[in-house]
Parts: sequence; C-alpha cells; structure tokens
Amino acid sequence: MHQLRVLRMLDSGKHYADLGGVSLQLKDCDCEQLGNPEARCNEIYEYELPADAIERANLGFDLDELPSFIGVKGGAARQVLEALVHSDRQLPPPRDVDLVILEEVIASGDYDPDEIWAVASNLSMRFSPRDAMNGYGAEPVQSTAKFMRQHDFTINQVLIRKDNGTWRLLASTQAVLDTAEHIIRPTVFEHNPDHGYRIGNKLALKAVRLLSDMQVQGIDNASIKSVQLSDDTYGDPRDDYFMQTLQLDKALEVSDELAERYVKNLRSYRMLPYGCEDMSATELYYELVSQISFVPSSGNASEVFCSEKENRLELGSAAKLDDIVERLLRQVPEQFSRDYYDAKK
Repeated sequence: MHQLRVLRMLDSGKHYADLGGVSLQLKDCDCEQLGNPEARCNEIYEYELPADAIERANLGFDLDELPSFIGVKGGAARQVLEALVHSDRQLPPPRDVDLVILEEVIASGDYDPDEIWAVASNLSMRFSPRDAMNGYGAEPVQSTAKFMRQHDFTINQVLIRKDNGTWRLLASTQAVLDTAEHIIRPTVFEHNPDHGYRIGNKLALKAVRLLSDMQVQGIDNASIKSVQLSDDTYGDPRDDYFMQTLQLDKALEVSDELAERYVKNLRSYRMLPYGCEDMSATELYYELVSQISFVPSSGNASEVFCSEKENRLELGSAAKLDDIVERLLRQVPEQFSRDYYDAKK
C-alpha cells in the first residue's frame, strides 16, 4: 500500500534540479545493496502541497503566516513529507520550526534587506527561541541543491517554499523513499573518506535518537541503514560527553518515554558512556550535565535535572544522618543498639 502511494507521489512531482556532488564509491554497509542508493537516486523534485496534507502535518501554525522569502526546513518540513506519504498516521506537532531565508526569491523581488533580517529574526524567536538566542536563526539558502547536499540524513533533504501563491515541497528522491519506509540513512556526503567512509559521533548518536523517536510513535519497522552502529563511526561516541548530553537533552524535551527508549537503544548499540551502562535516562542525564556543566533546556529536561538533584541531596542528607546514628550507637551498650535496629525492622 505504501509503495503504491509513494509511486503515485513520485509520479506527481516535477523535476526541480539534480542534487549533484555524488562521486564517492561507498563500501557496502547495507549488506542488501551495492553502495549507497543515493548514487542512483540523485534528483530533487517539487511537489504541490494540498491543504489536507498541510493540515495532517499538524505544524501548529498557518504556513500563510510566513512571507514568500521565508521557507521551512528540518523536522517541520520532514513532517509535511510524512503527511504526504503516510496519510493514515496521526502526527504530533514538531518540537520547533526551523526557517530559511530564500535568497533566490529575494533576488527576484524588491525587498528591503533590513526588513528581511528583522522579519526573519522575529520569526526565528517565535518558532525556535533557543536556537535563535544561541545565534542559530533563519539560515540563508542561495542554492537548493547545495542546501540539500549539506544535510545529515536523507529524510532531512526537504524544504518547504511558496511559489506563485502555492506552498510546495522540495525533496530528494531518496528522502521520499526513506520517509516512506521509515529509514534513517546518513547522506552520502556524511561518509568521511578520510576516516574510511565512516560517520562521526554526532551523526551516530542523532541517528539513534531519531530511531527512538519513531519507535515511541509506534513505528515498529523504523531502522538505521547504510551504517552499522557502532562499528561504522570514527571517534568514540561513548567518550563524547557533549554530544551524548545534547542528544539526551533533545530527547527529554520531547518526553521521558523517548529519553528512556533512546538510552535503551544506546545500550543495545553499546554506545552508552563508559561507566554508565546500567543508568536510567534521568541518572545518565544528571551525571552528564554535572560533568560538562551543560545548561539544560528549559522545560522537561530542566525539570528532570532539578528533580534528580533534589533527590540526591535528600539521599545524601539521609545517609549523613545514618552515619551519625551509627557512630553514636557504637558508644552505647549493645542492648540499646539492638533495640534500635529491632525497631527499624
């Protein structure tokens, strides 16, 4: 059923550009196909977005609130593609909305540069406040093909833009195919030739978080492909405390359930930090944040950290009191100490 729907969608698209830049001869990481399939699906297509698909995407805002020189990337754009290929799924709202400034649109119109940046800054603060406060506001996009080549996973090779009053989705062919099959696949551009075509710690940990997110949503057939974790990583993800903390923080911002599934998956891939193999998500997050002085995201992640800190302080105070009592009991006759221990039973 999904295959038929995807074929219809691919057939409805209009060729927009070639992705370009694929010249790597990748090893067969997938064990099911030769090399990375992107080498054979290397095009960008444009799809008109019907109103019902936009509504199913559950973005949490009206796309028409955005000016024509602003587009949408990231999880929100990915969610729109998900709504196109899986019309039967109930989608949760995206955690935040990442915006882009479409330089091609600006070049063809009469826009005030100061106004463009002011509008982009205000919208970024509204939709992705933490990213905006850390200097990661709306991203300028000059070339769609170059923009697609910079992405980490094929499912992120998506972009929403408005053209002639109609909202459209730009997506690579592989983004459509992998979204349909719920495959998390690093793009061919992320396989580092200087490190045996392996991927970095950040990408490996993010892949596990995305997998966990899909599983929590009830997508049991979700999978990671084109890499074997943790063998196909360079560096050591177990020793990368910042990336470990960052990805767990992002998981906690969604839900405790996602964080626990993420930690469970890290354990199965043997990617948990050294000495933390038996910790829960809450315990692991507290230890990581404390070690690297990470600032938790406001919201659930911050609440989880503060709650665990209070629990440990209470346990520490109780342990100190027990030590004092033990020392005092050693100074009294055995009969009294025996009565004390009997009363505690």
